[in-house]
Amino acid sequence: MRLPRLILNQKLCLILFAAGAAVSVILELLGIKAMTTADFIPAAAHLQVSPYIALPVVYAVAAAAAGFMTKRNGNAPVYGACLGQFQLLMPIILLFILRDGSAFDAIWRSLCGLPLTASVAGAAYSIKKLILHR
Repeated sequence: MRLPRLILNQKLCLILFAAGAAVSVILELLGIKAMTTADFIPAAAHLQVSPYIALPVVYAVAAAAAGFMTKRNGNAPVYGACLGQFQLLMPIILLFILRDGSAFDAIWRSLCGLPLTASVAGAAYSIKKLILHR
């Protein structure tokens, strides 16, 4: 079995990284603690939505959209990883800077980043290929 050759659009990778950062900041502004348990943005609204449900759902939907839009085999997980890279790094960095919250919360928020988005984008691409049956 040969692995597919990856030909990535670097501008799209940068755009997806920025979109992942924007999603995290927007969730923080809405009051869903996406990056830390502390009040990282003090003027944020306070929605009564659990981050344990909202965070994986939002990133899974965004990764599925990235996977459905991918045209080449093997690129979907990489594009999904670009989308979730900010969410992988920022909770761990903020845990060391703010010293608020637990390590479990930081690791859980980080797992909603890269592992979740890469796997969901790959699965979405596979489903697209099964539906189109090329």
